[in-house]
Amino acid sequence: MLRICLDSSYLLPIFGIGLKNIPDDIIVKLLDEGHKLLISEISIFECIAKAAKLASSGELSLDRPIKGLLAVIYSKSLIRISIFDGDLIRIAATSRRFISDFIDCIILATATMQADILLTEDTLLLKPPHNLLEYIHSINPRLQILGFKEYAQKYKS
Repeated sequence: MLRICLDSSYLLPIFGIGLKNIPDDIIVKLLDEGHKLLISEISIFECIAKAAKLASSGELSLDRPIKGLLAVIYSKSLIRISIFDGDLIRIAATSRRFISDFIDCIILATATMQADILLTEDTLLLKPPHNLLEYIHSINPRLQILGFKEYAQKYKS
């Protein structure tokens, strides 16, 4: 069993937003494999913001952001990690030297503190600068940062 931190993009199907090249039932599949799924609370905000933007333009129903929020909040399968942690913010602030998107820094810090794998499609997170990767691995040497394709090749039979 692995502790997998999901980047926000993996939650988007819950909010009615599909992803290219990633199955809509990815969360169910990961749970069926016996993994613990972690999400940063900032990811919930990010997904609501994206869903609300699409809802306001008519691309999603107006109740979709709310349904997504309720599904995530009441899920017994998704372990929510608070962003209100001094060590997490310290790691995120240090990561900010290398990554301009602070939300990504928080997600990376969450994975660094809690996970075996960060599952992401973010190109900068998938190929972080060497100094950032050294810093992250000094805190959590077992952390792997993988995209869905790489995860599937490495962990599926």
